[in-house]
Amino acid sequence: MATPDNAPLPHKGGLPLETAAAAGFFLTLIVGLYLGQGIFVPLVLAVLLAFALSPVVAGLRRVGLPNVVATLVAVLGAGVMIALVGYLVVTQLLKLAGDLPQYQSTIAAKIRSFQMTAGSEDVFERLAQAAERLGEQTGLSGNKPGTEGNPLPVTIANVPPSPLASVQGLLGSLLGPLATGAIVTVLVIFLLLEREDLRDRFLRLVSRGDLRTSTKVLNESAQRVSRYLLVQFLVNAGYGVVFGAGLVLLGVPNAVLWGLFATLFRYIPFVGTLIAVTIPLTLAFAVDPGWTMLAGVILLYLVVELTTTNAIEPRLYGSSTGLSALAVLVAAIFWATLWGPIGLLLATPLTVCLVVIGRYVRNLAFLEILLGSEPVLTGEQRFYQRLLARNTEEAIDMASSEVAETDLPQFIDSIALPALRLAEADLQLDGSDMGPRRAIVETLSDVMDELAPSETMQSELPGAGKILVIGGRTELDAAAAEMLSALLKQAGVEVSQLPPMSARREGLGQIDLSGVNAVCLCYLGSSPKSFVRYAARRLKARSAETGILACLFNVASSDADFMPADLGVDAIARSMKGALTQALTLLGGADGAGSEAEPPSGVGQLEALRRLQRDTRYGGWLDDFLAKVAATFEVPLATASIIERADSSAEEPPPPANLDATSLYEQVGKQGSPLVIEDVAAHEHFRENPFLLENGIRFYAGVPLLPESGQPVGTLSIFDVAPRQFSVAQTESLQALAVELMSRVQTSAPADR
Repeated sequence: MATPDNAPLPHKGGLPLETAAAAGFFLTLIVGLYLGQGIFVPLVLAVLLAFALSPVVAGLRRVGLPNVVATLVAVLGAGVMIALVGYLVVTQLLKLAGDLPQYQSTIAAKIRSFQMTAGSEDVFERLAQAAERLGEQTGLSGNKPGTEGNPLPVTIANVPPSPLASVQGLLGSLLGPLATGAIVTVLVIFLLLEREDLRDRFLRLVSRGDLRTSTKVLNESAQRVSRYLLVQFLVNAGYGVVFGAGLVLLGVPNAVLWGLFATLFRYIPFVGTLIAVTIPLTLAFAVDPGWTMLAGVILLYLVVELTTTNAIEPRLYGSSTGLSALAVLVAAIFWATLWGPIGLLLATPLTVCLVVIGRYVRNLAFLEILLGSEPVLTGEQRFYQRLLARNTEEAIDMASSEVAETDLPQFIDSIALPALRLAEADLQLDGSDMGPRRAIVETLSDVMDELAPSETMQSELPGAGKILVIGGRTELDAAAAEMLSALLKQAGVEVSQLPPMSARREGLGQIDLSGVNAVCLCYLGSSPKSFVRYAARRLKARSAETGILACLFNVASSDADFMPADLGVDAIARSMKGALTQALTLLGGADGAGSEAEPPSGVGQLEALRRLQRDTRYGGWLDDFLAKVAATFEVPLATASIIERADSSAEEPPPPANLDATSLYEQVGKQGSPLVIEDVAAHEHFRENPFLLENGIRFYAGVPLLPESGQPVGTLSIFDVAPRQFSVAQTESLQALAVELMSRVQTSAPADR
């Protein structure tokens, strides 16, 4: 279709329209917040106080008080507490003012000691004289030209203000805070009285028909802000109590007041405690003739502050707010610039709400990315970025941490191989840029040298044979081959590695296969079928007894087109652990090579358990056994479930499983130990599991079904519709029943064949 002559030219520069509109909106919003702080500050304060008092009101209503009475009692109680704090502050300040003249002699003595330390003359006097001499030399002192004349008499008189002016000044300074406090109090009362109606109206306004998402946003915001306010109050109160008690032991006057100040000023991020500790330091300087009290206050402040900041707050605030430390700092600067000191108090709660909104509103997702504390990149993405940037040090640190928590094969399967898959995907999009590919391969090689250096490899197993590992097509395939070679060397196998050129037509005929028991062909491409088939056919033509393993690291296990018989290979592996197992199997000449499978010693039990579940002719006694398990623990249901692996061999494909139910069984299989969830609703990971919610399950306990090989093949699980406690002895009893079940499965396996 022809383009009209009056069609607009394509956009070649400047901001896109949507970006410009968003920037204009946020700029207008910031200006509105700044200009309307007289309205927004009381409103936001009232909302936060309503969040803090809402649990109190709910508790009073649960004991039978009407909504109006519960609200008034909660607000009145909060007002009384604030009044008591104010009274305590005023009385302590008056006492301090009366005691100040007693400290003049101590202050004068310390100033004299400073003078004696500095010399016979006053340091400040000598500095003033030096400045005056410098001014005379530079012509800055004396009369300037044109200013000579008779001096004008100047009279300074201090006229005391009238009583009426004093009252007006006092009322003027108190009127603003009192008016704000009255407005906040009224707003809090009405917010608490109408909170259900306001919640419904808010949901109707913002939901646009999606009540589920809007309710999630509202509930999570309320939960996080309420939890944050509670945690902040407890931490600040504890800080003030410890600090005040320490000042009492040191003998600092009015220690209760300074502990209270520490509690209040800690609500101001970053600088609040520095302000609060200034007065006790000054008093310690003025009261104690020596320096012991001053040093004690400094030491007390450092210990309490560092312990709270570095040990207590990260554990409590990290889970209660979901904000990064940098986000808290930036938020404090931003809101303090807009609204002054009140903005410092409101910075964290407001930012928490923004992060929660960004989590559920797609167009505002950047808020959670910028301000949240959760990692924004997966492990493989982070590792891939380090490889791209040639950041060898960080890549090694990340890999070492993962290996320390698990092991090298697990790190390769969960982090390194997925990172290479990302690189392969980028290669498919643009294969012309060689720089990133070279950076990935070279950096990954350095990482593997650090994780599995050649000098730490196990000695070769005598008579074990030799394995040849070949990278299939690209340097990324060669990197995967290098990782497999490192694992085989750690297992004590003699390994040779060849570059991708060897797998091409001209290279296959030149490979020396003498003494080679198995060849591993490594591919990261998503469609390597023709390449694998060609290489396998050429290698088999040269040495039919050599086993061939196709390592297809980027092919889905459900793809039926990739079977050993179709490719002309002896076995297929799709993970690094599977490749290691299959390679060792081929090296030993076992008959179990094929697609990745369970260890041979557990295959019979696994197949027997499958048949018991699939065919009622074999499953009669299994149903009776599970009924016995349920009766033993007095639960309504017990199950025996198979952990289906994507690459396990079965007589027929397993039926589709509920992935949410499978996650329970896989968790037991991965950790290889019992999993007990005494209350599903309180569990961090499984409280939103659809399988558990839909079936009304509140209790779960599962133990692995272990064959002779030791690798779990399934789980024995019990369920209940009510939370319950499950002791260690009961867990051991469930494990004993799992052992009994596997023993009966083993005895039934031969009869089923």
